[in-house]
Amino acid sequence: MGKLFFYILIALLIYWIIKNRHSKKDSDISDLDSIEDTVSCVHCGVYLPKSEAINHQDKYFCCQEHCDQFLSSSS
Repeated sequence: MGKLFFYILIALLIYWIIKNRHSKKDSDISDLDSIEDTVSCVHCGVYLPKSEAINHQDKYFCCQEHCDQFLSSSS
């Protein structure tokens, strides 16, 4: 009876370790999904998330003012 209890305890321990490893991998994958591409402002060179940048003809700017300054200087 004692050996049976011991084997069940070992099996549960192994199951718990395997379950924790899989949940850790899943959380690592979800962390990677939240990583966003960064772009550099053409005017000042500051890096910012692509979703916050102003895009004009495949050029990225950190604010509307820099976009306007770049467009007026290149004309």
